[in-house]
Amino acid sequence: CLEPRLQLIGELQHAAQPARWNCTAGGWSVAAPAALLRFDLRGAAYTPTVFATRLTRFEAMRLTVIGTNGKSASRDVTQADMTPSTSDWDMSTSLPRIAGPVAVVVVRIEGARHTGIVSAAQLAAGPGESADSLNHELLIAVLCGMLCMPLLFNFAFFRVLRERFLLWHALSTVFMLTHTLVTSGLINRFATLSLDQLSIVSATSVGGAIIAASLFSADLIEPDKLRPIQRKLLRGLGVWIAPWTLFYLLADGPLLALSAPLYLASFLPPMALFVWAIAVAKRRGSRAVNYQIAAWLPVMLTALVRIFSALGITDAPIEMLVAQHYAMGLEVIVTSLGVIDRLMAIRHQRDLAMADLRVFEDRSERDPLTGLLNRRALERRFETLQAEGFHTMAVIDLDKFKSVNDTYGHVTGDTVLRAAAEALEPDADTFAVRIGGEEFLLLLRGKDAASRAERRRQAIAVRIATKVPRLDRVVTASMGMVEQPQGGSMRADFATLYGHCDRLLYEAKHAGRNRTMREKMQSFAPGRTVRAA
Repeated sequence: CLEPRLQLIGELQHAAQPARWNCTAGGWSVAAPAALLRFDLRGAAYTPTVFATRLTRFEAMRLTVIGTNGKSASRDVTQADMTPSTSDWDMSTSLPRIAGPVAVVVVRIEGARHTGIVSAAQLAAGPGESADSLNHELLIAVLCGMLCMPLLFNFAFFRVLRERFLLWHALSTVFMLTHTLVTSGLINRFATLSLDQLSIVSATSVGGAIIAASLFSADLIEPDKLRPIQRKLLRGLGVWIAPWTLFYLLADGPLLALSAPLYLASFLPPMALFVWAIAVAKRRGSRAVNYQIAAWLPVMLTALVRIFSALGITDAPIEMLVAQHYAMGLEVIVTSLGVIDRLMAIRHQRDLAMADLRVFEDRSERDPLTGLLNRRALERRFETLQAEGFHTMAVIDLDKFKSVNDTYGHVTGDTVLRAAAEALEPDADTFAVRIGGEEFLLLLRGKDAASRAERRRQAIAVRIATKVPRLDRVVTASMGMVEQPQGGSMRADFATLYGHCDRLLYEAKHAGRNRTMREKMQSFAPGRTVRAA
């Protein structure tokens, strides 16, 4: 039973006034300066030795044990005297001892921050661990282990795809893992934390998880599936959560009893924002939001029950906190599946974009008429090709091509150019380029590079005659060719080598056309641009 309007007149005097006690199932409060709990043990089959209740900060506590013989013993308890549970969000301390059977136990609590300290209060015969509590600890440990897996997954994928939502998911998982470790009591197996520390970590981990989850959702849901205002609100949710968390942790005086209900009620606007954002994204056809719905629904339902309980609308048992642990674990697992699905979608989009980019690059580097690479493509690859042994360059120009265009038209001229390109036959050791107009370029490697280039030049006339039989003339080609030493330590750059070939081509034209002017370069004239191979 709870006496909510306690005046400081002493526990024993109140124990003798039944009318002042509230023995109903609810309506309890910690708003008064102190609350008085009475346990009537007359006729009980056991003698209690431990007082246990929900883990809640308080200012002072006095335990009084009254025997059937009228003798009593009292003990003043501070937060430091309470032992946190290792299997739940509970705390306990030993009762004072008296000789003989116990008739009544009276507990006086001052400055409690949550009604759970009275609604969850109970007496026990001894501190021991039950098989159920050990099984529960094992399940929580397995759950925490499962929560660790998404962390490895997020950081591994972040190295490949630099998406911010991976970091937010990792951060929210860290906060949920921390909250589960603390509120389940499992942390007390490995660390000794005070009630203040446990309460601070519990509250900040909840706030941090909500903030990180909102940032995660803002970045995860596809760009066109949320309204701009929704993304701004999700990204700015920390401005709302942080002050309420501080209020809950620091409230004192008249606001002390209101700190827990107001703090839990402050979660309702963020939950409404999540529901609004999810509804809009779902209506707009978001794929990622389906995982958000499956992940957040259990968490939000258990949170609502606990919030309504704190506001006096329902009476949620302490077990709802355990259900919330499992809901959080489910949230992390389902959200991780959503992250994988979103990453696959992003990867697919990027692959398509890269494929399109490669197509565009290929088109920008190819001559649309002949299909050969253009000069831009050659200049971008020239140094690499030089390093791979392409040391012979030949510049080829069709003889009297202008007269073909003038006589037969540009359509026939284009057919002639395509036939010439086919005769050049690029392969693994021959790089063929259309420089522009009727001019082509070959870059070759191998000891027989010069003879292969010459065969291609001669093949031009035959291929054109085959492809364009209506011509009344043979279209020949002239060529200027430069061979660089295969094992030399110096290499000309593109402009220098092309200049030599162009000069030789000019000489071939003036020597009567349909011929090759060839030169083996052993060194470079002063003033020429060269580079070390």
